[in-house]
Amino acid sequence: MNTENNQVDSKLPFRKLFPLGLQHVLAMYAGAIAVPLILGGALALNAQQITFLIAADLFTCGIATLLQAFGIGNLLGVKLPVILACSFIAVSPMISIGKQYGLTTIYGAVIVAGIILAVLAPVFGKIIRIFPPVVTGSLITVVGLSLTSVAFNSAAGGTGSKSFGDPKNLALAAFTLLIILVVNKYFKGFIQAIAVLIGLIVGTIVASFMGMVSFSAVSQASWLHIVTPFYFGVPVFRVDAIITMTIVSLIAAVEALGVFIAVGNIVKKPTSTESLVKGIRAEGIAQLLGGVLNSFPYTSFSQNVGLLVLSKVRTRFVCVCAGIILIILGLIPKFAALATTIPAPVLGGATLVMFGMVAVTGMRILFEVDMNKSGNLLIIASAVALGMGGKIAPAAFALLPHYLKMILEEGPIAAALTAIILNLFFNWKEIFSDSEPIIHIPDELSS
Repeated sequence: MNTENNQVDSKLPFRKLFPLGLQHVLAMYAGAIAVPLILGGALALNAQQITFLIAADLFTCGIATLLQAFGIGNLLGVKLPVILACSFIAVSPMISIGKQYGLTTIYGAVIVAGIILAVLAPVFGKIIRIFPPVVTGSLITVVGLSLTSVAFNSAAGGTGSKSFGDPKNLALAAFTLLIILVVNKYFKGFIQAIAVLIGLIVGTIVASFMGMVSFSAVSQASWLHIVTPFYFGVPVFRVDAIITMTIVSLIAAVEALGVFIAVGNIVKKPTSTESLVKGIRAEGIAQLLGGVLNSFPYTSFSQNVGLLVLSKVRTRFVCVCAGIILIILGLIPKFAALATTIPAPVLGGATLVMFGMVAVTGMRILFEVDMNKSGNLLIIASAVALGMGGKIAPAAFALLPHYLKMILEEGPIAAALTAIILNLFFNWKEIFSDSEPIIHIPDELSS
């Protein structure tokens, strides 16, 4: 192994390792806490329950990151500097499942989907053929577009709020959005990478002067609490929910492969088929843990890849340190409760940018699809139309059987199924040929 490859496994002194690990935590923190805040708000959970969700999320993020960056022997982990957190692809489907069946059904579906992904890891190279860019790009575009309604509801004050639509809520959301845009324009490097986190902090400070911030949840939270498995109850297993989360998990794993390959290129340690299999298996086990520990399906976060380029530090132990920091934060409920003080309009202004970026990422993938190739334009048009149609006019499916209704009303899943089926219809010869499947690597990760 050459010297460059040795850098991936090299160890730094703690005085260097800790600040570099903390930097990774800060870069992903806004995205990590946004998921439990959005899900908790959509399912009308109280402040104590949302605090537990955030703590469980941070704790499990840490464990999942250790599984991937540190690994377990020769069984699990790609052993590259990557951070795991909940993919936004899973947010909308989880909200849909939770509203109809409750949190326990979400966790049941996440557990089974994680097991399926871990079992399929050795043959993932064959399965990935049905998820080319025309499929993943269509899905991610619909995910971003469909989630904008969640962001706007938060910006208006949060669903069910007595002040919903109050101009001061919209003004606060717009101010938060403006802060994020200004930071992105006038700062570079790490400060630019944490623009969303800065927007959340500044927006919350301004909201406190407007009398919109309450610290009661922080004062009531304890200083130490161990995350309890199945805190919200015994998991419930429903076929329709499991199908939905399995599709989400498979597509998130396709994106994770792109991250693994990109990171391998950045740190000058090309990924082998064996290491990719271990990485996908770790993704599956991380999702299984997410379901058990009242958290979410996890995948490698592309947001943190840019820091590898900025810091020029290639060792995976920086991410191992970040994982340990996340575990510690997850054990401190008071710290988790701080996130619940963020007013809905502030969260709405920030997530509007985040969800918009998800949609743009999907569009960028679609820009690379050959539109002259058989059926690709029809695949994209049909997937986006059906995906968004189910979100815009859900009443159209009111008379269908319940399991079918849930899948079709859930825009991203409808888009994914449409794209997969039509891609098989138009391109089945190429899909089942002996050629190697193409794994999409976003431009910002391959540079």
